[in-house]
Amino acid sequence: MSRNLCFVALVCLASALSGSLPLFAQELEPAETGRFRLGPLSFTPSIAVTSLGLDDNVFNEAAEPKRDTTAAIGPATRFWMKLGNSRVSGQISGQYLYFRRYDRERAWNTLNEARWDLGLGRVTPFLTGTYANTRERPGYEIDARARRRDQNVTAGSQITLSGKTTLVASAQWSRLEFDEDQRFLGASLAEALDRRADTAQLQVRYKLTPLTTLVLKTETGRDRFRVDSLRDSDSVKVMSGFEMKPLALISGRAAVGYRHFNALNGDVPDYRGVVASVDATYALSSTRVQVKLDRDLTYSYQQSEPYYALLDLGLAVTERVTRTWDLTGKVGWQSLGYQRVASVTTQGDRVDHGARYGAGAGYRIGETLRVGIDVDYYARRSEWQTSREFDGLRVGGSFSYGLQQ
Repeated sequence: MSRNLCFVALVCLASALSGSLPLFAQELEPAETGRFRLGPLSFTPSIAVTSLGLDDNVFNEAAEPKRDTTAAIGPATRFWMKLGNSRVSGQISGQYLYFRRYDRERAWNTLNEARWDLGLGRVTPFLTGTYANTRERPGYEIDARARRRDQNVTAGSQITLSGKTTLVASAQWSRLEFDEDQRFLGASLAEALDRRADTAQLQVRYKLTPLTTLVLKTETGRDRFRVDSLRDSDSVKVMSGFEMKPLALISGRAAVGYRHFNALNGDVPDYRGVVASVDATYALSSTRVQVKLDRDLTYSYQQSEPYYALLDLGLAVTERVTRTWDLTGKVGWQSLGYQRVASVTTQGDRVDHGARYGAGAGYRIGETLRVGIDVDYYARRSEWQTSREFDGLRVGGSFSYGLQQ
Protein backbone atom coordinates (compact mmCIF):
# COMPACT_ATOMS: atom_id res chain seq x y z
CA MET A 1 0.00 0.00 0.00
CA SER A 2 2.87 2.40 0.80
CA ARG A 3 4.31 1.98 -2.67
CA ASN A 4 0.91 2.74 -4.23
CA LEU A 5 0.57 5.91 -2.16
CA CYS A 6 4.01 7.11 -3.15
CA PHE A 7 3.33 6.33 -6.80
CA VAL A 8 0.05 8.31 -6.86
CA ALA A 9 1.68 11.29 -5.18
CA LEU A 10 4.74 11.26 -7.42
CA VAL A 11 2.62 11.07 -10.58
CA CYS A 12 0.72 14.18 -9.47
CA LEU A 13 3.96 15.97 -8.63
CA ALA A 14 5.69 15.14 -11.89
CA SER A 15 2.64 16.17 -13.91
CA ALA A 16 2.47 19.48 -12.07
CA LEU A 17 6.08 20.31 -12.88
CA SER A 18 5.71 19.47 -16.55
CA GLY A 19 2.26 20.93 -17.08
CA SER A 20 2.34 24.55 -16.01
CA LEU A 21 0.90 27.27 -18.17
CA PRO A 22 3.25 29.76 -19.82
CA LEU A 23 5.19 31.94 -17.42
CA PHE A 24 3.54 35.11 -18.63
CA ALA A 25 0.20 34.05 -17.10
CA GLN A 26 -0.64 36.43 -14.25
CA GLU A 27 -2.52 35.56 -11.08
CA LEU A 28 -4.67 38.24 -9.51
CA GLU A 29 -4.20 39.31 -5.91
CA PRO A 30 -6.95 37.71 -3.76
CA ALA A 31 -8.37 41.12 -2.86
CA GLU A 32 -8.78 41.95 -6.56
CA THR A 33 -11.14 39.00 -7.03
CA GLY A 34 -13.74 40.40 -4.61
CA ARG A 35 -17.03 41.21 -6.34
CA PHE A 36 -17.84 44.19 -4.13
CA ARG A 37 -15.75 46.94 -2.55
CA LEU A 38 -16.37 49.16 0.45
CA GLY A 39 -13.36 51.39 1.01
CA PRO A 40 -10.36 49.14 1.70
CA LEU A 41 -12.65 46.12 2.13
CA SER A 42 -13.46 43.80 -0.77
CA PHE A 43 -15.79 40.85 -0.37
CA THR A 44 -17.69 38.15 -2.24
CA PRO A 45 -20.99 36.91 -0.80
CA SER A 46 -22.43 33.58 -1.89
CA ILE A 47 -25.23 31.18 -1.08
CA ALA A 48 -25.59 27.45 -1.69
CA VAL A 49 -28.47 25.01 -1.40
CA THR A 50 -27.43 21.36 -1.45
CA SER A 51 -28.91 17.91 -0.69
CA LEU A 52 -32.40 19.16 -1.61
CA GLY A 53 -34.08 15.80 -2.05
CA LEU A 54 -34.27 12.31 -0.56
CA ASP A 55 -32.02 10.33 1.79
CA ASP A 56 -33.22 6.73 2.13
CA ASN A 57 -30.98 5.92 5.13
CA VAL A 58 -30.86 9.01 7.33
CA PHE A 59 -29.14 7.28 10.28
CA ASN A 60 -26.88 4.86 8.35
CA GLU A 61 -28.67 1.84 9.80
CA ALA A 62 -28.11 -1.79 8.85
CA ALA A 63 -31.73 -2.82 9.51
CA GLU A 64 -34.95 -0.92 8.85
CA PRO A 65 -33.34 2.25 7.44
CA LYS A 66 -35.31 5.48 7.80
CA ARG A 67 -36.12 7.73 4.84
CA ASP A 68 -36.57 11.49 4.89
CA THR A 69 -36.61 14.64 2.80
CA THR A 70 -33.53 16.77 3.43
CA ALA A 71 -31.91 20.06 2.48
CA ALA A 72 -28.89 22.15 3.42
CA ILE A 73 -28.83 25.90 2.84
CA GLY A 74 -26.14 28.34 3.80
CA PRO A 75 -24.76 31.82 3.08
CA ALA A 76 -21.06 32.67 3.11
CA THR A 77 -18.90 35.74 2.65
CA ARG A 78 -15.20 35.83 1.80
CA PHE A 79 -13.45 39.11 2.56
CA TRP A 80 -10.08 40.82 2.08
CA MET A 81 -8.76 44.12 3.42
CA LYS A 82 -5.38 45.84 3.00
CA LEU A 83 -4.28 48.68 5.25
CA GLY A 84 -0.71 49.77 4.59
CA ASN A 85 1.55 46.77 5.20
CA SER A 86 -1.22 44.90 6.98
CA ARG A 87 -3.63 42.46 5.31
CA VAL A 88 -6.72 40.79 6.75
CA SER A 89 -8.66 38.01 5.02
CA GLY A 90 -11.19 35.39 6.01
CA GLN A 91 -14.58 33.83 5.64
CA ILE A 92 -17.85 33.88 7.56
CA SER A 93 -20.32 31.10 6.73
CA GLY A 94 -23.35 29.31 8.07
CA GLN A 95 -25.48 26.33 7.05
CA TYR A 96 -28.92 25.12 8.10
CA LEU A 97 -29.61 21.38 7.89
CA TYR A 98 -33.27 20.52 7.30
CA PHE A 99 -35.04 17.19 7.84
CA ARG A 100 -38.77 17.12 7.22
CA ARG A 101 -39.72 14.07 9.32
CA TYR A 102 -36.89 13.69 11.82
CA ASP A 103 -36.83 17.29 12.97
CA ARG A 104 -34.51 16.49 15.90
CA GLU A 105 -31.74 16.21 13.28
CA ARG A 106 -32.17 19.81 12.19
CA ALA A 107 -29.19 21.99 13.01
CA TRP A 108 -27.39 25.26 12.34
CA ASN A 109 -23.66 25.09 11.59
CA THR A 110 -21.19 27.97 11.55
CA LEU A 111 -17.60 28.28 10.36
CA ASN A 112 -15.56 31.47 10.80
CA GLU A 113 -11.96 31.97 9.70
CA ALA A 114 -9.65 34.99 9.75
CA ARG A 115 -5.99 35.66 8.94
CA TRP A 116 -3.81 38.71 9.58
CA ASP A 117 -0.46 39.32 7.83
CA LEU A 118 1.97 42.16 8.53
CA GLY A 119 4.59 42.82 5.86
CA LEU A 120 7.90 43.93 7.38
CA GLY A 121 10.28 43.58 4.49
CA ARG A 122 11.76 40.08 4.47
CA VAL A 123 9.77 39.09 7.57
CA THR A 124 5.98 38.66 7.54
CA PRO A 125 4.40 37.75 10.90
CA PHE A 126 0.91 36.25 10.69
CA LEU A 127 -1.92 35.22 12.97
CA THR A 128 -4.87 32.98 12.05
CA GLY A 129 -7.95 31.87 13.92
CA THR A 130 -10.76 29.40 13.20
CA TYR A 131 -13.98 28.68 15.06
CA ALA A 132 -16.48 26.03 13.97
CA ASN A 133 -19.69 25.08 15.76
CA THR A 134 -21.26 22.16 13.91
CA ARG A 135 -23.67 19.25 14.31
CA GLU A 136 -22.48 16.77 11.72
CA ARG A 137 -21.01 13.29 11.48
CA PRO A 138 -17.40 13.57 12.69
CA GLY A 139 -15.75 11.46 10.01
CA TYR A 140 -16.45 8.01 8.58
CA GLU A 141 -16.66 6.08 11.85
CA ILE A 142 -19.35 7.83 13.91
CA ASP A 143 -22.80 7.87 12.33
CA ALA A 144 -24.43 10.22 14.84
CA ARG A 145 -24.69 13.91 13.98
CA ALA A 146 -22.95 15.23 17.08
CA ARG A 147 -22.67 18.84 18.22
CA ARG A 148 -19.02 19.88 18.57
CA ARG A 149 -16.87 22.99 18.66
CA ASP A 150 -13.45 23.30 17.06
CA GLN A 151 -11.17 26.22 17.87
CA ASN A 152 -7.63 26.87 16.79
CA VAL A 153 -5.17 29.75 16.79
CA THR A 154 -1.95 29.81 14.79
CA ALA A 155 0.90 32.30 15.15
CA GLY A 156 3.98 32.35 12.98
CA SER A 157 6.22 34.19 10.60
CA GLN A 158 7.36 33.88 7.00
CA ILE A 159 11.00 34.79 6.34
CA THR A 160 12.21 35.48 2.81
CA LEU A 161 15.70 34.00 2.41
CA SER A 162 16.07 34.71 -1.31
CA GLY A 163 14.00 35.42 -4.40
CA LYS A 164 12.86 31.79 -4.51
CA THR A 165 13.27 30.47 -0.97
CA THR A 166 11.18 31.23 2.10
CA LEU A 167 11.08 29.78 5.61
CA VAL A 168 7.81 29.53 7.53
CA ALA A 169 7.72 28.78 11.26
CA SER A 170 4.45 28.49 13.17
CA ALA A 171 2.80 27.20 16.33
CA GLN A 172 -0.84 26.14 16.60
CA TRP A 173 -3.09 25.64 19.63
CA SER A 174 -6.32 23.70 19.03
CA ARG A 175 -9.25 22.53 21.11
CA LEU A 176 -12.06 20.12 20.23
CA GLU A 177 -15.14 19.75 22.44
CA PHE A 178 -18.37 17.76 22.09
CA ASP A 179 -21.54 18.62 23.98
CA GLU A 180 -21.77 16.52 27.15
CA ASP A 181 -24.99 14.80 26.02
CA GLN A 182 -23.60 13.60 22.67
CA ARG A 183 -23.41 9.78 22.63
CA PHE A 184 -22.88 7.07 20.05
CA LEU A 185 -23.58 3.37 20.69
CA GLY A 186 -23.56 4.04 24.43
CA ALA A 187 -20.25 5.91 24.47
CA SER A 188 -19.89 9.53 25.56
CA LEU A 189 -18.13 11.36 22.73
CA ALA A 190 -17.07 14.18 25.05
CA GLU A 191 -15.39 11.78 27.50
CA ALA A 192 -13.68 9.83 24.71
CA LEU A 193 -12.63 12.56 22.26
CA ASP A 194 -12.50 16.01 23.90
CA ARG A 195 -8.89 17.14 23.63
CA ARG A 196 -6.39 19.91 23.09
CA ALA A 197 -3.61 19.73 20.53
CA ASP A 198 -0.39 21.76 20.34
CA THR A 199 1.58 21.71 17.10
CA ALA A 200 4.84 23.31 15.94
CA GLN A 201 5.71 23.36 12.24
CA LEU A 202 8.68 24.41 10.13
CA GLN A 203 8.44 24.74 6.33
CA VAL A 204 11.04 25.38 3.67
CA ARG A 205 9.42 26.63 0.46
CA TYR A 206 11.27 26.85 -2.85
CA LYS A 207 9.60 28.41 -5.91
CA LEU A 208 10.41 26.15 -8.86
CA THR A 209 8.28 28.17 -11.29
CA PRO A 210 5.89 31.12 -10.85
CA LEU A 211 3.12 28.54 -10.48
CA THR A 212 4.78 25.64 -8.64
CA THR A 213 6.37 25.61 -5.18
CA LEU A 214 8.33 22.78 -3.58
CA VAL A 215 7.44 22.45 0.11
CA LEU A 216 9.43 20.54 2.73
CA LYS A 217 7.96 20.54 6.21
CA THR A 218 8.41 18.93 9.60
CA GLU A 219 5.78 18.96 12.33
CA THR A 220 5.76 17.97 15.97
CA GLY A 221 2.53 17.61 17.92
CA ARG A 222 1.10 16.60 21.26
CA ASP A 223 -2.52 15.57 21.91
CA ARG A 224 -3.90 15.58 25.45
CA PHE A 225 -7.43 14.34 26.18
CA ARG A 226 -9.65 16.01 28.76
CA VAL A 227 -11.06 12.85 30.37
CA ASP A 228 -9.63 9.68 28.85
CA SER A 229 -5.82 9.84 28.81
CA LEU A 230 -5.60 6.47 27.02
CA ARG A 231 -5.22 8.32 23.71
CA ASP A 232 -2.61 10.87 24.83
CA SER A 233 0.22 10.96 22.32
CA ASP A 234 3.20 12.78 20.87
CA SER A 235 4.03 12.59 17.17
CA VAL A 236 6.50 13.74 14.54
CA LYS A 237 5.62 14.11 10.87
CA VAL A 238 7.95 14.88 7.96
CA MET A 239 6.47 15.54 4.49
CA SER A 240 7.54 16.85 1.11
CA GLY A 241 5.45 17.87 -1.85
CA PHE A 242 4.27 20.62 -4.13
CA GLU A 243 1.72 23.42 -4.17
CA MET A 244 0.38 24.47 -7.56
CA LYS A 245 -1.50 27.72 -8.19
CA PRO A 246 -4.89 27.77 -9.96
CA LEU A 247 -3.37 28.86 -13.28
CA ALA A 248 -1.24 25.69 -13.48
CA LEU A 249 -2.40 22.83 -15.69
CA ILE A 250 -2.56 20.80 -12.47
CA SER A 251 -3.52 22.92 -9.47
CA GLY A 252 -3.80 22.21 -5.77
CA ARG A 253 -1.37 20.40 -3.52
CA ALA A 254 0.27 17.00 -3.18
CA ALA A 255 2.56 15.72 -0.42
CA VAL A 256 3.82 12.42 0.92
CA GLY A 257 5.85 11.68 4.02
CA TYR A 258 6.38 9.70 7.21
CA ARG A 259 4.80 9.86 10.67
CA HIS A 260 6.00 8.53 14.00
CA PHE A 261 3.07 8.34 16.43
CA ASN A 262 4.13 7.72 20.03
CA ALA A 263 1.29 6.65 22.35
CA LEU A 264 2.04 7.61 25.97
CA ASN A 265 0.03 4.69 27.32
CA GLY A 266 2.10 1.53 27.00
CA ASP A 267 -1.04 -0.52 26.25
CA VAL A 268 -1.65 1.45 23.03
CA PRO A 269 0.50 0.52 20.01
CA ASP A 270 2.73 3.11 18.36
CA TYR A 271 2.55 3.80 14.63
CA ARG A 272 5.30 4.35 12.11
CA GLY A 273 4.37 4.63 8.49
CA VAL A 274 3.60 6.56 5.34
CA VAL A 275 1.19 9.50 5.34
CA ALA A 276 -0.02 11.42 2.31
CA SER A 277 -2.23 14.36 1.37
CA VAL A 278 -3.28 15.07 -2.22
CA ASP A 279 -5.94 17.48 -3.47
CA ALA A 280 -5.14 18.16 -7.11
CA THR A 281 -7.21 19.21 -10.11
CA TYR A 282 -6.27 18.67 -13.74
CA ALA A 283 -8.05 20.98 -16.15
CA LEU A 284 -7.75 20.93 -19.93
CA SER A 285 -10.27 22.35 -22.34
CA SER A 286 -13.72 21.12 -21.22
CA THR A 287 -12.49 18.36 -18.88
CA ARG A 288 -11.66 18.63 -15.20
CA VAL A 289 -10.32 15.73 -13.13
CA GLN A 290 -10.00 16.07 -9.36
CA VAL A 291 -8.06 13.58 -7.22
CA LYS A 292 -8.15 13.52 -3.42
CA LEU A 293 -6.07 11.20 -1.27
CA ASP A 294 -5.53 11.31 2.47
CA ARG A 295 -3.56 8.81 4.53
CA ASP A 296 -3.15 9.58 8.24
CA LEU A 297 -4.29 8.62 11.72
CA THR A 298 -7.70 9.39 13.25
CA TYR A 299 -8.83 8.89 16.84
CA SER A 300 -11.66 6.43 17.51
CA TYR A 301 -14.28 6.72 20.24
CA GLN A 302 -13.76 3.02 21.12
CA GLN A 303 -11.72 2.05 24.18
CA SER A 304 -10.38 -1.21 22.74
CA GLU A 305 -9.35 0.42 19.43
CA PRO A 306 -8.35 3.99 20.28
CA TYR A 307 -7.26 5.03 16.77
CA TYR A 308 -7.21 3.87 13.16
CA ALA A 309 -5.20 4.51 10.02
CA LEU A 310 -7.50 6.14 7.49
CA LEU A 311 -6.99 5.87 3.75
CA ASP A 312 -9.47 8.09 1.90
CA LEU A 313 -9.35 8.16 -1.90
CA GLY A 314 -11.68 10.08 -4.19
CA LEU A 315 -11.89 10.78 -7.91
CA ALA A 316 -14.28 13.15 -9.70
CA VAL A 317 -14.46 13.84 -13.44
CA THR A 318 -16.45 16.78 -14.78
CA GLU A 319 -17.07 17.27 -18.47
CA ARG A 320 -18.56 20.50 -19.78
CA VAL A 321 -20.62 19.14 -22.67
CA THR A 322 -21.84 22.57 -23.76
CA ARG A 323 -21.14 26.10 -22.64
CA THR A 324 -23.85 25.80 -19.98
CA TRP A 325 -24.24 22.06 -19.26
CA ASP A 326 -21.80 19.80 -17.42
CA LEU A 327 -21.82 16.14 -16.34
CA THR A 328 -19.96 14.74 -13.32
CA GLY A 329 -19.03 11.23 -12.25
CA LYS A 330 -17.35 10.45 -8.93
CA VAL A 331 -16.11 7.51 -6.90
CA GLY A 332 -14.71 7.28 -3.40
CA TRP A 333 -13.19 4.56 -1.25
CA GLN A 334 -12.18 4.48 2.41
CA SER A 335 -10.24 2.01 4.53
CA LEU A 336 -10.19 2.20 8.35
CA GLY A 337 -7.39 0.04 9.80
CA TYR A 338 -7.97 -0.14 13.56
CA GLN A 339 -5.18 -0.44 16.12
CA ARG A 340 -6.03 -2.45 19.26
CA VAL A 341 -4.79 -2.04 22.79
CA ALA A 342 -2.50 -4.83 23.98
CA SER A 343 -5.03 -6.24 26.47
CA VAL A 344 -7.42 -7.22 23.65
CA THR A 345 -6.49 -10.71 22.48
CA THR A 346 -8.83 -11.01 19.48
CA GLN A 347 -6.84 -12.37 16.57
CA GLY A 348 -6.62 -10.63 13.24
CA ASP A 349 -6.66 -6.96 12.32
CA ARG A 350 -9.94 -5.13 11.95
CA VAL A 351 -10.34 -3.18 8.72
CA ASP A 352 -13.62 -1.48 7.79
CA HIS A 353 -14.30 -0.32 4.25
CA GLY A 354 -16.50 2.38 2.79
CA ALA A 355 -17.44 3.20 -0.79
CA ARG A 356 -19.32 5.94 -2.62
CA TYR A 357 -20.41 6.24 -6.23
CA GLY A 358 -22.19 9.20 -7.74
CA ALA A 359 -23.20 11.08 -10.84
CA GLY A 360 -24.61 14.51 -11.48
CA ALA A 361 -25.55 17.13 -14.00
CA GLY A 362 -25.39 20.90 -13.77
CA TYR A 363 -26.62 23.93 -15.67
CA ARG A 364 -24.71 27.22 -15.48
CA ILE A 365 -26.27 30.64 -15.90
CA GLY A 366 -23.49 33.16 -16.29
CA GLU A 367 -20.27 32.75 -14.30
CA THR A 368 -21.67 32.63 -10.76
CA LEU A 369 -24.98 30.71 -10.88
CA ARG A 370 -25.28 26.92 -11.13
CA VAL A 371 -28.25 24.56 -10.73
CA GLY A 372 -27.63 20.83 -10.49
CA ILE A 373 -28.84 17.39 -9.46
CA ASP A 374 -26.77 14.59 -7.93
CA VAL A 375 -27.33 10.90 -7.20
CA ASP A 376 -25.03 9.17 -4.68
CA TYR A 377 -24.85 5.57 -3.49
CA TYR A 378 -22.82 4.90 -0.36
CA ALA A 379 -22.00 1.79 1.67
CA ARG A 380 -19.84 0.51 4.53
CA ARG A 381 -18.64 -3.02 5.22
CA SER A 382 -17.07 -4.29 8.45
CA GLU A 383 -15.26 -7.59 8.98
CA TRP A 384 -15.91 -7.56 12.73
CA GLN A 385 -19.19 -5.71 13.26
CA THR A 386 -21.81 -6.71 10.72
CA SER A 387 -24.35 -4.66 12.67
CA ARG A 388 -22.48 -1.56 11.46
CA GLU A 389 -22.81 -2.47 7.78
CA PHE A 390 -25.21 -0.37 5.73
CA ASP A 391 -25.87 1.19 2.36
CA GLY A 392 -28.06 3.97 1.12
CA LEU A 393 -29.03 6.27 -1.72
CA ARG A 394 -29.21 10.04 -1.77
CA VAL A 395 -30.85 12.04 -4.55
CA GLY A 396 -30.67 15.80 -4.27
CA GLY A 397 -30.73 19.05 -6.16
CA SER A 398 -28.33 21.93 -5.63
CA PHE A 399 -28.19 25.66 -6.27
CA SER A 400 -25.19 27.93 -5.80
CA TYR A 401 -24.72 31.62 -6.46
CA GLY A 402 -21.86 34.01 -5.89
CA LEU A 403 -18.64 32.08 -6.53
CA GLN A 404 -17.20 31.60 -10.00
CA GLN A 405 -18.12 28.18 -11.38
